[in-house]
Amino acid sequence: MFYRFLSKLATQERLEVFPVPLKGSSWEKPAAWIPYMRDYEEKFNPIQLSKDTSGVNLFQAPYYTESGSRGLRLRYHVEKAIEKVPDIWGIEGRLIVSEKFKRVLESVDDMHHEYISIEIIDWNETTITTDQPYYWFNQRRFLTIDPFDRVVNHMEVGFCPIPGEEDFMARVLETQCLRELLEQFPIWQHIGLKGMEGRMSQVRCLLYMNQKLVDALEAVNVTGMDKYSQKYGIGEESLCEI
Repeated sequence: MFYRFLSKLATQERLEVFPVPLKGSSWEKPAAWIPYMRDYEEKFNPIQLSKDTSGVNLFQAPYYTESGSRGLRLRYHVEKAIEKVPDIWGIEGRLIVSEKFKRVLESVDDMHHEYISIEIIDWNETTITTDQPYYWFNQRRFLTIDPFDRVVNHMEVGFCPIPGEEDFMARVLETQCLRELLEQFPIWQHIGLKGMEGRMSQVRCLLYMNQKLVDALEAVNVTGMDKYSQKYGIGEESLCEI
């Protein structure tokens, strides 16, 4: 078993907080606050799989800081600064994680991911003090999985697949050796849309996690990733079993 995570905040933006450039940078020079490498996917480093699984390739992505990204500020809308930031959530193609999430992931994953510092500010650009650091998370384990000859429907998986997910997910459901392979990875993403369109889309807020990582996160009460208690979830729940 493994899990699919998609923060409801990635689409609903219920916190009403949005990313802005760091001081000293500008909207006209976005490299400081978004991963602006046009050839980002072409810099993926292939990794040999532990077992030969036809149609599956594993990669490690480059660091965002290689493209000049130096950090990020999250700015609250008026009167929303009292909202507490979850330990993991997504906004505008970016994943945001806390120090708590970072420590857990590093304890179970031998791949080095990237955690870029974040400053959280209010509407007047005054820094908001938080109980722990938060990071712009660059998850660096990516897979390509060849599409199947059919697509899954929502009744099979209990969630509504997003574009580019419904075809390879059918292969996952029907290929036991592939499922066993995926269950080994603590966290990963699928390469769907490429270029800036992909890196600023909802697909980059979509994560897959194995049982070991989910258990470790739940043990320390990481917020933002409640499991579905029924098909399609309720409220702000974000984690679905596959």
